[in-house]
Amino acid sequence: MLSQRLTVAAFVLVIVEFLVGTPLLGAILAILAILWTLWWLPAEHRRFDVAVQSVFEAPPEAVAAVMFDISEQPRWMDSIVRTVLETPGLLRKGSVIRQTLRVSGQDLIAKLVVVDLVPYERLVLQVIVRHAELFDHFEVQPDPRGSLVTYSGRHQLSRLNAVLTGWRLPALRRSFAARRTANLERLRSIVHPAPIARRA
Repeated sequence: MLSQRLTVAAFVLVIVEFLVGTPLLGAILAILAILWTLWWLPAEHRRFDVAVQSVFEAPPEAVAAVMFDISEQPRWMDSIVRTVLETPGLLRKGSVIRQTLRVSGQDLIAKLVVVDLVPYERLVLQVIVRHAELFDHFEVQPDPRGSLVTYSGRHQLSRLNAVLTGWRLPALRRSFAARRTANLERLRSIVHPAPIARRA
């Protein structure tokens, strides 16, 4: 936290120093930079939710059997290479899950807790992290065509990322939605894989 604040302070000072030849303009831009930084301090300004939906031509039980099976997550969820249930027994409310994610070639460990579980209907996982409320929400509902599948979640930018890239928030939201949509398409291929062509 301290390093982020020092970085932001240095960012503001660089602007002021760069514009020292035009005091009025420099002062105005410095004030704008400070206001921009202050806007991103509250966590609620840095949080955003993303939700995508898709219809699967499969019964809810078949979709949920894969979607709610944490051992299957590396097969369809982007960046996840390993998922382990740390709590003994079956998956249930309060269970703790350890995920290994590969980001930019480095393996990172995340821990999640099950905060809601309705068999074959809904699973909510909350990331165990300080100063943030991050979660993944998986839901399957009956649909005349099979199943309506919802994959949603909450993301939160760090203070530094918000200050430097907050202006790109709409694009970031679209990027996360596209990744979740791609994940659902991978899930679809597992739930009902394409038939194998027979040789003549």
